[in-house]
Amino acid sequence: MRTLARVFLFSWVAVSAPVVAHAQSRGSGQPATAPAGSNGPGRPDDLSRARTLDREGAKAYADGRYNDAIRYFEEAHRLGGPPFELWNVAKCHLRLDQPEQAADVLERYLATPSLPADDREEATAQLDALRKRPSTLTVASSPPGATVSVDGRAEPARTPMSTTVSPGPHTVTLTLESYAAYTREIDARFGRAIILDAGLSKDRRPPPPANPYAATDDRRIALRAMLGIALPRFGSVGGGVQLGFSANGIVRVADVGATSFGVGGMLSVTGDSWKNTINAPGNAQPCGPLTGTTSATALSAFGIGAAGWELVPQLRVHALAGLGMAAYLAGDLGGDVFVPTCDASPGLRPAALVGAQVDYAVTKSFRLTALPIALQLHPAFGAARSAPIDATGVWLKTTIAVGAGVDL
Repeated sequence: MRTLARVFLFSWVAVSAPVVAHAQSRGSGQPATAPAGSNGPGRPDDLSRARTLDREGAKAYADGRYNDAIRYFEEAHRLGGPPFELWNVAKCHLRLDQPEQAADVLERYLATPSLPADDREEATAQLDALRKRPSTLTVASSPPGATVSVDGRAEPARTPMSTTVSPGPHTVTLTLESYAAYTREIDARFGRAIILDAGLSKDRRPPPPANPYAATDDRRIALRAMLGIALPRFGSVGGGVQLGFSANGIVRVADVGATSFGVGGMLSVTGDSWKNTINAPGNAQPCGPLTGTTSATALSAFGIGAAGWELVPQLRVHALAGLGMAAYLAGDLGGDVFVPTCDASPGLRPAALVGAQVDYAVTKSFRLTALPIALQLHPAFGAARSAPIDATGVWLKTTIAVGAGVDL
């Protein structure tokens, strides 16, 4: 790349002579000769003064008196010196470590109409290089040891520390345990050093509530009891909504990431009921008249497995699945579901369970719980009616319940 500026001594020509604005010594960084009058026609005495000022500027530049050289070159340009006088001024500012002023002068130079293409390209490249200079950011804090993030990216070192940032705006954030986060916007320009000294303040906010389900919690046994409603279906026969009770106990056996796994058991007791829309007989041999033929107590027990997930620190949801047995406790049976009998012996049936459970932690031990849905299904019991209504298909029961429990 060519040097930033060409320092010109006027090779004096008549005002009416053709203007030749071309450096005689490109890239040397030393005074070069260029014609006067290329900044405008000017008066002969102005051009003579400009020539003298240009000569003095070149001497001051060679002697390292850059502030004096700036004054000479600026005045020479004002009196009619060539546009390259501005480039000379920019070079002086760079020697003085003043990139901002150098950039301003280069912009003035590039605003000059009819610059030669090569000169415009070289000055544009130099201005672009000035603007792309990276800056050094030095961060200190009181107390020290804070983590520094620049635009969301954490730096490996803690305060006091230094890092390099690209030109432009940046967001710097300091964090330190027990102290409020400190954030400052900075603007890196022309490679200038940026010093940030942060006084951190104690964090007065109350600490967040402890997570009742923290991984360090050694409570691994969950006991729950719930009351709710159950809606049974006996094959193709619909049943009535009844109250129900369920209880379960689960032992947490493993944690894999955010998922916990457990095994346990569940007991369900509901009162099932149905109608007698077919006007089934109200008596049966050998016992005669029947009573309570359209209701029974359903009892089921399951071995279950559970998988749980923490939605928020105090809320967990569990998926439940299990296998077990179902039984009916009844005296007389009949109506739409059973063939009339006074010697009820429905027997046992294998049963399956799927459902979901939600737990809300009130304290580290006490839980509110809900069973938003649980489905039980099993084959029909013995003596189930097949005509004129068919109750011999799969029996299904949908349960919804709420309750409470403890973790031990």
